[in-house]
Amino acid sequence: MSRKWLVAGGGISGLAAAQCLQANGRDYVLLERCPAVGGLTRTTQVEDFCFDYTGHFLHLRRYPSPAQVPYAHLNDDDWATVDRKSYFYAGERLIEAPIQYHLGELPDGLRQDCEKSYDERPIASGDGTGFRDFIVSGFGQVVADRFLIPQNEKTMATPLSRLSIGAVKRFFPPPDEARIRAGFANTGERFAEYNTTFWYPKRGGIDVLTRGLAHGLTSVATTQEISHIDLNRRVATTSAGLAVEWEKMFPSIPLKTLCELTEDAQLAGAAAKLSHSSTISFNFGVRGKLPSVLKDAHWVYVPDRDIPFYRFGCYSNISSAMASHGLNAVYVEVGVPGEEIDKIDIVSKTQKDVIAALEKLGWVKSEDIICAVTHVIRCAYVHHTPERDQLVDEILARLNTFGIHPIGRYGLWDYVGMEDSISSALTTVEAQL
Repeated sequence: MSRKWLVAGGGISGLAAAQCLQANGRDYVLLERCPAVGGLTRTTQVEDFCFDYTGHFLHLRRYPSPAQVPYAHLNDDDWATVDRKSYFYAGERLIEAPIQYHLGELPDGLRQDCEKSYDERPIASGDGTGFRDFIVSGFGQVVADRFLIPQNEKTMATPLSRLSIGAVKRFFPPPDEARIRAGFANTGERFAEYNTTFWYPKRGGIDVLTRGLAHGLTSVATTQEISHIDLNRRVATTSAGLAVEWEKMFPSIPLKTLCELTEDAQLAGAAAKLSHSSTISFNFGVRGKLPSVLKDAHWVYVPDRDIPFYRFGCYSNISSAMASHGLNAVYVEVGVPGEEIDKIDIVSKTQKDVIAALEKLGWVKSEDIICAVTHVIRCAYVHHTPERDQLVDEILARLNTFGIHPIGRYGLWDYVGMEDSISSALTTVEAQL
């Protein structure tokens, strides 16, 4: 099969790329390894429950509403604007997130320790490259050690000393002294943040976005996992035996995996230095009401290292249509180093530990769990190490010489939201048309 334009991967960025190519009359094919498109932005329905693969919420900056997202075929009437209600589990209570702006809600003794440590915080080092040093100098040692360092190390499954401040970007609330002081004083003063509100489908889960992006595509081949890429011949071969010749390829599959598929020594060598975490997302259908402390919580960050998960969320607090009346759909996320994911005993060990922790917290009783659906996200958070930028630049430059132009969160080996993944695909494709 010969195609001038090959899209590798049917997640939201791949679907957006295919839509753009189709709208411009290009001869393309999209290859997806799974039986259905959507990548990680999908929803599973199990009788009375809907579960997303994990928490996926649409934060818009470029477009005023879902209906304005290019090629997504969305209707604003199908979406709700949600005021974020997120918390930190700290001091054996729920503190409004981001915790660094709400430290006055902590128990008095702990709050005083945090404030004293903040007053005595070290001056940031001159190089400004380390994520761990950024947290300590920005918020003080106690806040760093008790909350921010363990939370982020559990999430990304790596020591923060390995990471640069490139891991922060706009997703990490900055060390704004006015906000921090107002938080200590517990004045109730509100500040605008990037995700104070978000969009979410009224029913059907985040799969509404995927279905919209897939609508009308005419050249999609599923169950076609790319198993080898011949750079010189520009041929991608799938495990099902399909060979596709390309002039331009737009892959959204993880950059590290892409490099390995080429068997190119230069690409493989650079990719071997990239690292990432995996996430195990446990979705539970629960009967009855959640405890009052969680009655309005969309998600809760859990920094305690003795608790196996880094975040607990409740889909049905975001959209009541995610579970039938009297039931709740919840999720729990566990971070694992990427290279260790296949060594984890997920069901008999990790899930058992997760449920035991939920019971100890008093959030969910094991006898109230009706069903469980587990999703393994093999590439969850890429690690912004100090060498990441140079490695990615070198990889992309070499791939570009063979007509390969990666797109999306994992194709570009970055930490971005859904809107950014879609936008990167459109920008990249349009530049090649």
